[in-house]
Amino acid sequence: PEILIDQIGHFFEHYKDLEKDKWVKVVRWGEAEEAHQFIRDAIERVAKGG
Repeated sequence: PEILIDQIGHFFEHYKDLEKDKWVKVVRWGEAEEAHQFIRDAIERVAKGG
């Protein structure tokens, strides 16, 4: 639902507000397959010792 996406975006854009010189900007939302690929790539890097 759209409201959930808005709430998640709001969280990520503001959760660093109280930390000096730290910020987050949500640029875009990706598709599920893109997220899965990020996870697979991370698992592969860890397996290689990175």
